[in-house]
Amino acid sequence: MRFLLAGLILSFSFGPAQAALNTESLPAGAAGIVSMDITTFRASKVGQAIEKLASMKAKDLEASRKLSDKLGIDSKKDLQDIVVAIYPGPDGKVAEKNASAVVLIRGKFLPATIDAFGAKNGITAKTVGKHKAWEAGAFIEKLTGEKPKEDAKDAYVVAHSESLMIVASKEFLERALAAADRREQSALLPAAVAAKFASARQSWFYLYVDASKMQAAKAEFGAEGISLVLGENASDLQLAIAANFVSAEKASTMRKQLQGFQALSMMGLSNDDGKSPEEKEEMGTLVELVQKIRIGGEGKQATLDLDYPAVKLAQAIGRVVDKAQKSAASPAAK
Repeated sequence: MRFLLAGLILSFSFGPAQAALNTESLPAGAAGIVSMDITTFRASKVGQAIEKLASMKAKDLEASRKLSDKLGIDSKKDLQDIVVAIYPGPDGKVAEKNASAVVLIRGKFLPATIDAFGAKNGITAKTVGKHKAWEAGAFIEKLTGEKPKEDAKDAYVVAHSESLMIVASKEFLERALAAADRREQSALLPAAVAAKFASARQSWFYLYVDASKMQAAKAEFGAEGISLVLGENASDLQLAIAANFVSAEKASTMRKQLQGFQALSMMGLSNDDGKSPEEKEEMGTLVELVQKIRIGGEGKQATLDLDYPAVKLAQAIGRVVDKAQKSAASPAAK
C-alpha cells in the first residue's frame, strides 16, 4: 500500500517501533497500531548490533542517501519514531479493500525542503487547511524510483511540522491532519494493554491489534485482541505477547500449539550433525533462546514471554556481521 511504503521508506535504515506507546496526533478508533521508537532502539545493545548489520546493505545505504539528498533528512540523526495505525472501513471491519491507514513519522524535518521536492517534481498536491498534501505514490516513485502497485490505495504525504510527517489514506487525510493539529491523544486501549505498554520503559517496539475487527484473525484463530512489546532492561532483551480469545477452549488450543512448536523447534535446532564449530555455536544460541520462551496464560488468554541476555544476542548478531564482512573481503567475493 502506498501509505505503508511511504512510512517505511522514511524509516528505511533501521530494519524492523517509544519508551511508552505514543499515539499523540493519531486519530482515535484504530483497529491496529504498530510503533517503533527508533531513538530507544538505536541506544539498545541489540539495536546497535542490528544497525551495524543493516548498514552493510547497499539498499539501506542508498535509501539513506536519497533521504538526505532529496529531502534533507539525516536518517541517523533526524528520525525518532514511527507509528502505523490501521482503521476499519464503513462496516466496522478491517479488510484489504476498505481499510485505511495513518502513518506518523516523528523527528526533525524541513517542511520547506520537502514541499519544494514535491513541487520540483510536478507531484499532484492538494491543500488541506494550512497543509500541502502530496500524492504518495508519485512522491515515493520520485524519491526511490519504485513504482507503486496498480491496486494501491490513494494516499498523501504531508510535512505537517518540523517534528512530524504524516502519510494518510485519501479518505482519512483530513481527519489525520485535524488530529495532528489538535495533538489529539487518541488511543483507547484496554486497561491491561495500556498498563503493559506504560510499564515497558525501555522498550522500542509495540503492537496492538483489535482482532475482533480483523475478519480473518477472528474467524481462523478466534482471537479478539493481541498485544506485543519488545525492548531491553538493564541486562535482557524482553518480549511479552498476550492474546485474548473468544473462548477458553480457543486459548487452550493456542497454548498447546505454541508449546508444540517450541518443542519441535528445540528438536530441529539440537541436530548439529555435520555442522562446523562456528555453526554449532550459532545453533546453541538459538537453542538457548527458544528454551527461554515461557508460554502461559489461563482462561481466555494465552501469553508468551522471553528474557534473554541482550549482550549475548548482540554478540551473536556481531558474529553474523563479522562473517559477512569476511565473506565480502575474500578474493572469491570480489
